[in-house]
Amino acid sequence: MTAEGNAAIEHLKKEVSTYQVRLEEAEEIASRDSLTGLQSRLSAEGQIEKALHDAAPFCVAILDINEFKVVNDKHGHLFGDEVLKQFATELRSVCRSTDTIGRWGGDEFILLLHCGLAEATAQIERLRKWVCGNYTIQANSVPTKLQVGASIGLAEWLAGETMKDLIARADAEMYRDKAAARTNKNQCVG
Repeated sequence: MTAEGNAAIEHLKKEVSTYQVRLEEAEEIASRDSLTGLQSRLSAEGQIEKALHDAAPFCVAILDINEFKVVNDKHGHLFGDEVLKQFATELRSVCRSTDTIGRWGGDEFILLLHCGLAEATAQIERLRKWVCGNYTIQANSVPTKLQVGASIGLAEWLAGETMKDLIARADAEMYRDKAAARTNKNQCVG
């Protein structure tokens, strides 16, 4: 009976190990945006919640690709997907390893910057120069050049503020930036 019991325990340990691996794989899949490979919205929100509890200075930025609907309408959604992937690649290349980069939804992205407002503002200006500009999109085996711009809203966390309120402030700043981009063609415009 002891040998049988030990064999059953070993079998159960292997099954638990298999399920643990599958659970970790499922968590990884859920934490990533399937198109861009960036963190998912849920994962980014989890990182923001963690930052709230840590109570160290941090900022959140919302980025929205300008005139993205026009890109989809003119070139198709598969082309638009390629724009999103290239934009995500550019974001990854300019952001610091300590930054959290996520796809918020559609053509919107979210950044969690572990620093105060002055440093975050400098980082956003560097990012704006890097990610906005000429893109060459390879779709339907024909390279197409495209001017890509983004409106960006930045907000620094205020002690006691909720994630919802912080994101709402960053979102409002992004819409102010978008309105300014429509009237100021020198800004990063799509």
